[in-house]
Amino acid sequence: MTGLTNFFLNASRLSSALRDAAVATFYPSRCRVCGEMIESWRDGVACSDCWREVELKTLNGDFCAKCWTPLRPPASRAEVVDRRCGRCDHFAFDFVRSCGPYEGAMRETALRLKARPHLPARLRESLRQTFAALPEPGLIEFIIPAPLHPERLAERGFNQAEVIAKELAFLTGLRLNSTAVIRVKKTERHRAGLGARERARSLENAFRVRAPRLIEGRVALLVDDVMTTGSTADELARALLEGGAVGVNVLILARAMNEFSN
Repeated sequence: MTGLTNFFLNASRLSSALRDAAVATFYPSRCRVCGEMIESWRDGVACSDCWREVELKTLNGDFCAKCWTPLRPPASRAEVVDRRCGRCDHFAFDFVRSCGPYEGAMRETALRLKARPHLPARLRESLRQTFAALPEPGLIEFIIPAPLHPERLAERGFNQAEVIAKELAFLTGLRLNSTAVIRVKKTERHRAGLGARERARSLENAFRVRAPRLIEGRVALLVDDVMTTGSTADELARALLEGGAVGVNVLILARAMNEFSN
């Protein structure tokens, strides 16, 4: 059995090496962050060095234990456990965990996902690790992608949050539920200039649970691509809790790193 396992492992490594060689030779592409050549198919639109920068910031950063917004470095290491920003206490969800900050390789990958429904292998592994970093992931019973308004879905042709959710369902074995919650209110496409209050106001009553029996008494994992102020996740969590869910956690690809809290 060990010999057979080693055979398949070696075959997989050889396949990856040949694929990377083909990428570098026949399909050369430059990193969308730094402009250097991308040498591995698993890195998608950014090079390995730019991915490492994002991963190091994620590993070494200090983040709010609830909403994952960046915090100022603590005065002492004793303060590291369960630090909170204090601005997310009113949010209806329990915890947010992100694969990384919305910058560099993660930003370019998230932008690419809006145009092409594909996740590079490097990001798929990050999804698995981020799910494991959630407090008590074993309590989560199903995954819900943040829904798009039907008009927006028709324009794009796919929901990028559902692409992420499907991959995570495959990685974790959790059930994917794409129909229990719908978006009934279309908000403005360009909302980057809105503050937190304006965003929250624009999203009031934007979501509706149409199949409460699918979520009653269960803990949900809400999945989306990018979080900025947290207003979308908050409004979705409120709809889920009003529909009968007993808890809502959130997993996102990228968290906007606008400013430090505390």
